[in-house]
Amino acid sequence: MATTQITYEDGTSEIVPVTMRANCKAEAHALEAGWGTVQQSPVRCGAYAVYAALRMSGRSLPDFEHWLDTVSSFDLAAAKEEPEEGNPTD
Repeated sequence: MATTQITYEDGTSEIVPVTMRANCKAEAHALEAGWGTVQQSPVRCGAYAVYAALRMSGRSLPDFEHWLDTVSSFDLAAAKEEPEEGNPTD
């Protein structure tokens, strides 16, 4: 699962796990909103995927455009490394 680090205009930041479902919501919203495909609007779609992930996690947020006004930047963050369990057939 990809994670994104969001930095807000007030200097705070957070890391948000972006699920496949959040990406699908972003793709659907982009088409409905007239943004075009993900390839035609990758930054806006990426931002919407983060927004969707936050909303699906239960966060109460303003509408997307107002939320986006509070965002300074967002960057892909390193995924959490899972501990290696080894080969279960060994």
